[in-house]
Amino acid sequence: MDASTLQNQTERFLADLKRSPQTVRAYRADLRHLEGWLEETGRILNGEGLEAYFAAHHRWAPATRSRKQTTLERFCRWALQRELLDRDPTLLLERPRLPPPHPRGLRREEIERIFAVIPAEQARDALLFRLVFETGLRIGEALGMHVEDLDLTRGDEHLTVLGKGGRKRTVLLDDPRLVNALRRYLRTLGYTHGLLFQATKNGRGGPLRYQSVQERWQGYARQAGLACTLHQLRHSHATELVNGGVSLATIRKRLGHQHIQTTLRYAEVSDGTADAEVRRWRRSQHGR
Repeated sequence: MDASTLQNQTERFLADLKRSPQTVRAYRADLRHLEGWLEETGRILNGEGLEAYFAAHHRWAPATRSRKQTTLERFCRWALQRELLDRDPTLLLERPRLPPPHPRGLRREEIERIFAVIPAEQARDALLFRLVFETGLRIGEALGMHVEDLDLTRGDEHLTVLGKGGRKRTVLLDDPRLVNALRRYLRTLGYTHGLLFQATKNGRGGPLRYQSVQERWQGYARQAGLACTLHQLRHSHATELVNGGVSLATIRKRLGHQHIQTTLRYAEVSDGTADAEVRRWRRSQHGR
């Protein structure tokens, strides 16, 4: 397919595209850019042409290349279905490696809005989600906890977690509201050994499934008018620790990260926190 054919087919493709106006505009811009390059260089839309196209624009950021490649992949699939191409020239393109997205946490007041809609009779749900939020546990770690993993000795409340790779760690329970909720919950259980959080369907205990817990959390979040995944509770806890000045080494240990690079993803602090830290440093310099 040459530049002229691409120009003629682009609007047909976009007309068939069931996407938002913003996405259609982005696809049109990407295809027009390729069309101009093909016309300028005399190349055609095939495997060699696309490799040369991306090589000529090697300074593009990975996210930019990934977006343009997605546009071309969808156009070529569309063209193949209409026999405008005899093979997909995008199949041999190597996908750029994108950096992991920065974890996005919610503010405490937003999380509390979700907790506020959980009915009082759903004490198990409220405690499970509060535990994840106040400790940064992975949801799988929380669902795998046993009663005997808790130590609620006054003044030294903590829990033992079996994390990824079978690595154990101790997590301090430093939130009084969470500790009190745990004590109340334990008094309602009819057992002293076994999974801390059990399903109660048909009156039979058993492990809670991640999918059902996720669905319940999403339901509460919708009631509160917020979009928040269960994993964002962990992100929110980590963000609070960073903004509170807790060292990355301590956060790494608390969250159970094997590598500090994972913890570094949380290192983006708020402007207010950064300003306060610089002011403290400046005052210490003047006080010398």
